[in-house]
Amino acid sequence: PLLESFGNAKTVRNDNSSRFGKFVEIFLEDGLICGAITSQYLLEKSRVVFQAKSERNYHIFYEMLAGLPAQQRQRYCLQGAETYYYLNQGGNCEIPGKNDAEDFHRLLNTMEALSFSVEEQNSIFRILSSVLHLGNVYFDKYESDCQEVAMVVSATEIRTVAELLQVSPEGLQKAITFKVTETLREKIFTPLTVESAVDARDAIAKTLYSLLFGWLTDRINKLVYPRQEALSIAILDIYGFEDLNFNSFEQLCINYANEYLQFFFNKIVFQEEQEEYLREQIEWKEIPFSDNQPCIDLISQKPYGILRILDDQSCFPQATDHTFLQKCHYHHGTNPLYTKPKMPLPEFTIKHYAGKVTYQVHKFLDKNYDQVRQDVLDLFISSRTKVVANLFFGHAQVMARQRSLIRRSSTRTRRYKAPTVAARFQQSLLDLVEKMERSGQAGAGFSPCPPQEPGLFEADVVSSQLRYSGILETIRIRKEGFPIRIPFLVFIDRYRCLVDMWSNVIPNGANCVEMLRNLCPVSPSMYYVGVSKLFLKEQLYQALESKRARAHHLAALTLQRYARTFFIKRRFRSLRRKIVLLQSRARGYLARQRYRRMRHTLIKFRSLVHIYVNRRRYLKVRVGMAQPKGGSWVPFSSPMHAWCAVVARSAAAAREVNAGCVVLVPPPALQPDSQLTLPLDINDYPMAKYVRGHFQEPAFGMLTAPLMAPLTRLDEELCQEALSLFQLILRFMGDPALGGSQETLFGNYIVQKGLSAPGLRDELLAQAANQVWRNTNVNNEERGWLLLAACLSAFPPSTAFDKYLLKFVSDYAFAGYKPVCQRKLMHAMARSQLGAAAARAYPPSLLEWTANRQQASMALDLHCFNGAGDGGAWACGSEDQTQLGAGGDWGLAEGWQGWSVAMKAGAQWAELAGHDYVLDLISDLE
Repeated sequence: PLLESFGNAKTVRNDNSSRFGKFVEIFLEDGLICGAITSQYLLEKSRVVFQAKSERNYHIFYEMLAGLPAQQRQRYCLQGAETYYYLNQGGNCEIPGKNDAEDFHRLLNTMEALSFSVEEQNSIFRILSSVLHLGNVYFDKYESDCQEVAMVVSATEIRTVAELLQVSPEGLQKAITFKVTETLREKIFTPLTVESAVDARDAIAKTLYSLLFGWLTDRINKLVYPRQEALSIAILDIYGFEDLNFNSFEQLCINYANEYLQFFFNKIVFQEEQEEYLREQIEWKEIPFSDNQPCIDLISQKPYGILRILDDQSCFPQATDHTFLQKCHYHHGTNPLYTKPKMPLPEFTIKHYAGKVTYQVHKFLDKNYDQVRQDVLDLFISSRTKVVANLFFGHAQVMARQRSLIRRSSTRTRRYKAPTVAARFQQSLLDLVEKMERSGQAGAGFSPCPPQEPGLFEADVVSSQLRYSGILETIRIRKEGFPIRIPFLVFIDRYRCLVDMWSNVIPNGANCVEMLRNLCPVSPSMYYVGVSKLFLKEQLYQALESKRARAHHLAALTLQRYARTFFIKRRFRSLRRKIVLLQSRARGYLARQRYRRMRHTLIKFRSLVHIYVNRRRYLKVRVGMAQPKGGSWVPFSSPMHAWCAVVARSAAAAREVNAGCVVLVPPPALQPDSQLTLPLDINDYPMAKYVRGHFQEPAFGMLTAPLMAPLTRLDEELCQEALSLFQLILRFMGDPALGGSQETLFGNYIVQKGLSAPGLRDELLAQAANQVWRNTNVNNEERGWLLLAACLSAFPPSTAFDKYLLKFVSDYAFAGYKPVCQRKLMHAMARSQLGAAAARAYPPSLLEWTANRQQASMALDLHCFNGAGDGGAWACGSEDQTQLGAGGDWGLAEGWQGWSVAMKAGAQWAELAGHDYVLDLISDLE
């Protein structure tokens, strides 16, 4: 993604065209990739400062503007892409279907994976931003010493670029408006014309981008280069042959490279054909192929090749594009591959292997020279940005080494000539061909068609791509000989089914020829017999394949008839077995349904009988039990071990009383309560936030040892009670001996602690929630949630804690306790908003404990004029009709002035006050 963003751009033909060549060597060790290295060729630097219509600059600029956060865009003084001259020349700055912001985030992930530091990333974005701001530096003319020279109009952009690159603003302005000439005594500053100033500005922008791209490539190579020598696979991704509306210096280099590679491919294919024929001892016939060596000589041969003339002209201060063109016309005007324009236009035409291409010579010399002045190098070497200074310092060292090598290799003193772009490109092309010769392989590829739509085949575009890539010429060379080569054994095995030959036939040339003559009449010129292979013409191979296909078709029809008969018989037997099985299953299903209905009716009848008997027995036993006045529980001052003994005795006495008094029955149909919905801001109340704000220590999670201090901030007189309470919770959740009625009484004692001391309620709920968080013991955790549900049945949390607990219950409740605890909490929160009393008078009844364990609804035996309803833990005597199932099915009309709830126990009646809870009557009775 890194090289793709920095080296690819939208062109007229392709939305993601690679504007640089790359040769990738992938190193393998034991069959696995152990490293890679990428070599780059001819980055199209002119695209940084100029784009044709419907084209874009390199993707990285648009991705950076779309993906950088607003704060960073403000730091680099960046705006929209359409505001920059280097980005808006081609028209539309967007590509349909390409998300630049998403690609930028993918690029950042790649930089992090490649260990680019934050400082290096910021330096990269500084350089890219400075390139964009340089493009918006505009000039005006003013007269000085009787000549028009350039003056910077946009001084703000100069200061912005200088700030981004950490260089002197005055030095940067001089670098693009003056030419520095050094003498022995002083430096002479010559003002530039507007056109020269624009060229100087663009040269700095191209150099900045080119050095940055080279640095990124080297950085990636150092990270992925193998540590030791290994086998390698080489992949060449080079620019294809180009014939655009405007063909410049880059297109000449690209097409020269394709011309050279085509010559290389033809040579390899021709050589492989020759070696194959010699190996098989077949008489070699000379195969003609188009030799494009004259076109290569026209472009690069010494001393008057087009690129050679361009290099010579680049060394003369007074040379122009026009003088270069005249030199080309003079030396190549009579060459059949070179055409001068009929009109006096600044262009020439070359006849390549793929067709004629006309090149416009505008700025050929500038693009070929492409050297950075020494004063510009000194300016950027002094930059306070480490990456910028290192880029230009490294570039200066490379130039110094080249200068030193040229001077040492010279036999006589001469003026130093900097290597041109054309010279460097030719040398890199020779290095590339040398690498490819060592690998001994060649290949080709295709670019997508311009519309880039699936299923669309454009014959003209594909034909031109085949011609430009040289594949047609390669196929023609292969086709001139015998393109089909089949080993003897493969030939006999492939066509044995068509002739009557013995099974153990020897795979040799004579038997292959005999089989071939039995198959079809054949001319000797249509085949050759080699040492191990049979060489065939394309027409003969097609005839053999046609016969083989017909034979296979007849065999397939015969096999199909036999297969159809076999499958019909098998389908009949299978269908008969399935019908018998279906009948048996249906009879069994009907019998089981009848049995379930009878069993359900019997169980329902027995449950009603048990309810009646157990209730009678319970009421009799209750009258004889010694109950503390007012139904209160053991005083809180009693020691815990003494109370446990009371629990054991009470549980033993109550086991017979309570046995079977709560029965699981199908609950009545309930209408959903539209008011019981989670608050809209519930996600703003995570438990971690409550822990940080209200806990004494910001720690939350299951504890196995007693607390040294309460979890929440309590009054001093409640601290000891909170610590004792936590020990009870540990015993309740962890004692495996507790069960049945003992567990219920123990839990009610803990709940009663919260009822008697309102200040302990949030602490109690927080301790229970703390013990179920990340609890790895399933039984322990389930008991904790059971205790939490029992507490919520008796009293709610404070308004400062209720939403945090509701969020905790909604996210982490164990098994089926989520709806149980949610319903209780939301009922209590609703009543708190109405200002009603929230706490119960007694702990939960046996009915509520059973409902909580089963995560089921409670059905109370309520009698009125007709029907019965259910009530929740928070139902009170003055609840509305929906809460107690009143109204509607009960037949209570709005004209009634009031109603109450009463409970009958034997011959006694207990009436409920409006603010009391219905289930408190049952708890009081128990």
